[in-house]
Amino acid sequence: MFGQTPATTYVATGQVIGTDASPLPKAQVRIEDGHATVLRILQSDSAGRFSAERLSGAPALIYVRAFGYSPQSVAVKPLAATHRVSVTIQLEAIAAELPGVPVTAEEIDRNKKLASYRDRKAHNSFAHFLDGDEIERRKPQFVSEMLRTVGGVTLKSSDKLGNVLLLRGCAPLVWVDGVRMPGAQLDEVAPPDDIAGIEIYNSFAGIPAQYFDRTATCGTILVWLRT
Repeated sequence: MFGQTPATTYVATGQVIGTDASPLPKAQVRIEDGHATVLRILQSDSAGRFSAERLSGAPALIYVRAFGYSPQSVAVKPLAATHRVSVTIQLEAIAAELPGVPVTAEEIDRNKKLASYRDRKAHNSFAHFLDGDEIERRKPQFVSEMLRTVGGVTLKSSDKLGNVLLLRGCAPLVWVDGVRMPGAQLDEVAPPDDIAGIEIYNSFAGIPAQYFDRTATCGTILVWLRT
């Protein structure tokens, strides 16, 4: 409409490195806006680099974690002239423990979530379940390709990453490890080899109470990560 100013978006790029300046691949990068709303969950590539386009809600917080390293968060503000922000985030290695294998609260929580996923897979007849082992066996470029045969799912090519997935003709609400991701597409939140399991609910029926959202009229997808 006339008189409306289009929302300003920006691009965030960066690299995750260790204290010796070596790149850290497969680090999880979470980008939040100024209201703690998760905008994107990414993974650094083999060179430790990551990139996210069409972000909104600046200023932002970039939170990074990697196995064997202490997590780090950095507050950023895109340059007004370029609508871009670029950061280098350095993580410190966690000192080795003697002896035994330490188990963190995060690992315990993740194990509990995956146990709940497996329990629902065994007893919940309202959802379609997709295991990480099956994803790994078929090796899709984008995980959405695994859902082509799921009832109600249609895929369209995305101009950002992978495919636009629709359930019954509209976009479902995606959750990642219990974090609500409004506006996110499945292919944007995690690469296929990071996924331990997926639950697809094409209606409100059967959705676990803690993930029930009345705004999710187009269905709900729950994504569980390996690490």
